[in-house]
Amino acid sequence: MDEQTYWRAVTSGDAQYDGVFYYGVRTTGVYCRPSCPSRTPRRENVRFFPSREAAEQAGFRPCKRCRPDLLSFAPAEELATRARDLMERDFAQPARLREELGALGVSRRHLTALFEAQYGLSPEEYTAQVRVRRASELLSQGQRVTDVALAVGLETPSAFTVFFKKHAGLTPSEYRAQQSLLRPCRFVDTPAGRLRIEADEAGLTSLRFVEDGEDAPESAAQDAFLSEAAAQLEEYFAGRRQCFSLPLSLKGSPFQMRVWEALQAIPYGEKRSYGEVAAAIGNPGAARAVGMANNRNPILIVIPCHRVVGKDGRLVGYAGGIERKQQLLSLEEAARKGSLF
Repeated sequence: MDEQTYWRAVTSGDAQYDGVFYYGVRTTGVYCRPSCPSRTPRRENVRFFPSREAAEQAGFRPCKRCRPDLLSFAPAEELATRARDLMERDFAQPARLREELGALGVSRRHLTALFEAQYGLSPEEYTAQVRVRRASELLSQGQRVTDVALAVGLETPSAFTVFFKKHAGLTPSEYRAQQSLLRPCRFVDTPAGRLRIEADEAGLTSLRFVEDGEDAPESAAQDAFLSEAAAQLEEYFAGRRQCFSLPLSLKGSPFQMRVWEALQAIPYGEKRSYGEVAAAIGNPGAARAVGMANNRNPILIVIPCHRVVGKDGRLVGYAGGIERKQQLLSLEEAARKGSLF
């Protein structure tokens, strides 16, 4: 094809020539696709190139409007997709997300128009949806509101509560209570207090102490898991069981999973320090992180975080309270000595 054909493609904005050739504009120093929506330049200022590389070697830079440096020949769609991927990745880091979106090379207004055309939402609305989805997952797992707020890029629990209620229609506490009612559960009264057991199709998901009087419809959907857990807990508190044999359905970071596995290896009636647990997982400098993983243990007693104590043997940090921690340790010590009653 000759330059006259190229020029006709430029003046008509013919997208079928995108990728076939590129044109540079001497007065602006940029190169474009034939379909670029910018104002048509004067012919005497235009040079044609067979490739992007040739245009850049001649000293031209890519146009920020038609983005000829992108691989796709559908720049609007590709920009929207790249923006979406950035939101999915960096939703919890607002400053970084703004920087990355700015680096796409188009104005905020133009990006918003492209994104709304592609996804029916503004970038802000889409990012909010991603945050709410992730926050809902974490709340359903029982994580604290403070931790969830930080995990989705909000600095304070109060700011997170306002944000979550605006987009989900419920406060975090209301959402958690609603989800709790939907999960299969069973309550067990023990000498240390009332326990709530939850399960999914793979095994136990939660075992925690609750306030007296807390109740919810007990479901038979996972009755096999729940009934067996209740039976084994009764044996444990009677001093007749030292090891649980229950399927667990855990969700956590790789580090948390290693810590929870190490906790299950602590023998009945014995104690370990946070430093000793850190050493057991091959990370002796992570005693503080082990403490945080202990604090997020979703299945108390079965995963015996009550057997972990401070370096000097002091009882510190337990989701069920220090008094319950002492009660569990005393129960195990007495059962081992055969003097439970």
